[in-house]
Amino acid sequence: MANRKRLYVLFLVIVLGWLLVIVRLFDLQIIKHRELVNKSLNQRTRIINLSACRGDIYDRNGEILATSVDTYTVFTQKGGFRFLAHKLPLAEAEKLKAADPKAIFFIKEKKRIYPRGRTAAQVLGFVGRDNEGLSGIELSYDKYLCGKSGRVVTEGDPEGRELYGALRVIEPREDGMNVTLTIDQNIQYVAERVIEEQISKYRAASGMLIVMDAKTGEILALASKPDFNPNEYAKADRRLWHPRVLDPYEPGSTFKLIAMAAGLQQGVIDLNTKLKALDQIEVGGKIISNSHKIKWPGPYISLSKALEESINTAMAQIGLKLGSEKYYNSIKDFGFGQITDFGLDGESRGIVRHWQSWYKPDVAMMTFGQSIAVTPLQLLSAISAFANNGRMVKPYIIKKIESVDGSFVKVYANEERGRPVSPKVAEEMKQLMSNVVVKGSGRKAKMQWYSVGGKTGTAQKAAQGGRGYLKGHYIASFIGLAPLQQPRLIALVIVDDPKGSIWGETVCGPAFQEVVEYSLRYLNTKPDLL
Repeated sequence: MANRKRLYVLFLVIVLGWLLVIVRLFDLQIIKHRELVNKSLNQRTRIINLSACRGDIYDRNGEILATSVDTYTVFTQKGGFRFLAHKLPLAEAEKLKAADPKAIFFIKEKKRIYPRGRTAAQVLGFVGRDNEGLSGIELSYDKYLCGKSGRVVTEGDPEGRELYGALRVIEPREDGMNVTLTIDQNIQYVAERVIEEQISKYRAASGMLIVMDAKTGEILALASKPDFNPNEYAKADRRLWHPRVLDPYEPGSTFKLIAMAAGLQQGVIDLNTKLKALDQIEVGGKIISNSHKIKWPGPYISLSKALEESINTAMAQIGLKLGSEKYYNSIKDFGFGQITDFGLDGESRGIVRHWQSWYKPDVAMMTFGQSIAVTPLQLLSAISAFANNGRMVKPYIIKKIESVDGSFVKVYANEERGRPVSPKVAEEMKQLMSNVVVKGSGRKAKMQWYSVGGKTGTAQKAAQGGRGYLKGHYIASFIGLAPLQQPRLIALVIVDDPKGSIWGETVCGPAFQEVVEYSLRYLNTKPDLL
């Protein structure tokens, strides 16, 4: 009996043992099969993401502004997969591999470069290490430029050595699309050089110079300084990455053109209107003075004199004749308070409060560009109405988007933004702008072979948070058209916080003259002063 019991116990132990083995095998082979297979694969395989070949960015003439070049990412599987370096030139990658040819490998990837360095840096922007756009055109058109990343898998033996032929594509890359800008790199280069010289000469904080085709709205140059080198963006102050053209500013006396046009269009003034010659005027309890001493010709002045000498008290009288509601409606008709959608994300709408929330002095102060904030491209678009018989054009910076194989093409063309003034008023405004340059505050913008019309601006800088104005700090500017009778170009020059001289005529007029005259000759524009 004892032997039989021992056999029975032994039998049970053997059965239980086999049951445990079967359960374990079931667990390993069935329940955990996929997990263990994946674990095994992970120990000897590695999936590597490959950056797509990002599309190129060209200027309007097909010159490359941003492109991608071949680089090499180096890795090792000996003792476990790890990257040694990313996006090296071939010579450097081969040098690393030479240290241990059987354990070190490299694969080809693309790296973004900007062949012209700082040229149009704030317009172009840059991409991060993962090939995604982080600023400028690179960000705004990333969905077109980026393409589709690919993936490859590599497999090694138990000792970590890569197996022959084990590197294989599991998801192919797709090339990004090419983007062609309206920018002309030659005009851009000259605009950048000139605005940088003015910033240096007047020890200013920053500056912008924008050149736009008056008929189409194409932006030929958008210079902004100081800037950065997009090839080395990480070394730059991050504040320089942001395109300043997106931000609003108080336009100062350049906005007198809008107030004058509004008064003419609304019929509250005409070219024969006389305005009182006043050193000061009180509006809503606020005393408004002129920015400089005026030599009055008599008790009254003409509309032309008001612009030629940039007289605040005269413009305030036009604002009072218009009244808040009419003036507000005219400002909106010119497109202020609305984005232009010119091609870069993040554009401000500016600051245009509804007329019912204006303070009593605002109707006067807005005639000379205070209590309102606009963007540079809103102002350029508004002035284009005078160049096109009352028709405003939409500014734009993208000319074409096209896939590499030509199967997708998106072409941008000029668009109308509205008709804020009649052809008659547009013609009158051109004549008034001409007088500013011929015999007024815009004389330094005058050209030898081309007629010019424009307006200077010298605006006090507004303090942050709407807390009044900064004493001794100004924004100088000049906006103008040329040739005046059949305008080809509009340009705006802005210099922030100049020292030594604060006046738009002195600081910005010569920059306008140099860049626009060069551009007109470069574009083979026929002179109209012979």
